[in-house]
Amino acid sequence: MNPTPEQGAVIKQAVEWHQRLKLGELDQDLRREFRVWLQSRANVEELGRLCLMDAFLEGAFKKRVRRDLPKNVVDFDSYADTVRPRPRPLQQPAVARSRFNLTRLALAGSVVLAVIATLWVSVVGTDRVISTASGSWEKQLLKDGTVVYAGPHTKLRFHFTEEMRGVALVRGQALFEVAKQPAWPFIVSTDEGTVRAVGTAFSTSDLGDSVLVTVAEGKVAVTATAVRGGVQPMVHAIANQQVVLSSTGVSTPVSVDADRELMWLRDWYEYEGERVGDIVAQLNLLNDSQVIVDDPQVLRLRVNLLSFRPSQPEEFVSKINRWYEGYPGKTSTHALRLERR
Repeated sequence: MNPTPEQGAVIKQAVEWHQRLKLGELDQDLRREFRVWLQSRANVEELGRLCLMDAFLEGAFKKRVRRDLPKNVVDFDSYADTVRPRPRPLQQPAVARSRFNLTRLALAGSVVLAVIATLWVSVVGTDRVISTASGSWEKQLLKDGTVVYAGPHTKLRFHFTEEMRGVALVRGQALFEVAKQPAWPFIVSTDEGTVRAVGTAFSTSDLGDSVLVTVAEGKVAVTATAVRGGVQPMVHAIANQQVVLSSTGVSTPVSVDADRELMWLRDWYEYEGERVGDIVAQLNLLNDSQVIVDDPQVLRLRVNLLSFRPSQPEEFVSKINRWYEGYPGKTSTHALRLERR
């Protein structure tokens, strides 16, 4: 019986993780992603089935041969449920039968390994990864029409099936403008839980021990992975609301200005009364180029109606310095400068 599309997706993912485990290819980020994947019972069962099959094949080929048989003959009678009279070691029929069975087992093992290899190639070819470095912002259009904004230090893994559009937030923060397809839910998985949407705009930010979820449009359902004392029900958040997802559950939604909260992710910032020091700290966190302060008093000042791209800190430094030229209490020619790390 052919597997359903959903079962086929689980099989492909299990093969991928099985191969990575055997080859020892799990770094810190992949270990976090693996823990998220293991939250599904179907995933655990399929991976376990693959491990048992692999162990059986290895055990069958490594089975110890009886000393009274030729070295190139495997005693397959030892696998039988009932005991039959054993043929004499040098009888040709016994040798031929054993050789035939060994060949058949080897062929079966080769077929299984070939299937696994084929599935492994198809998984690598269909899954998609977005990975950004320091000072790098990415905007990508997915095949379903969803637009993804990935901030610096971010890694996302996408796995779309006929049942769902799956995304694993390995690290960092990302904004998803999800294409509206009611029959095809969009689910972001994190270490702390999942965020489910159909057609909306929301962001997920990995804060280390928690995940911040901000909704710009539509509605999302947020569910914690595991909560002490029972199962955490879904918490719904709508536009201009924010929740925190952690090991203790999902917080009560609070109201925010989502457009301003998400400006950093869209790589466009409109400065409206914030302290210069707060902007400098955020820029230095996201970029390799560091803003150096020549006149410390500028850090407490506030500037209105200033816009810049966070990916271009030199633009911010230039605009602040031009504004600072007319500041009456300045103690230095320039307030800020930029240095490469």
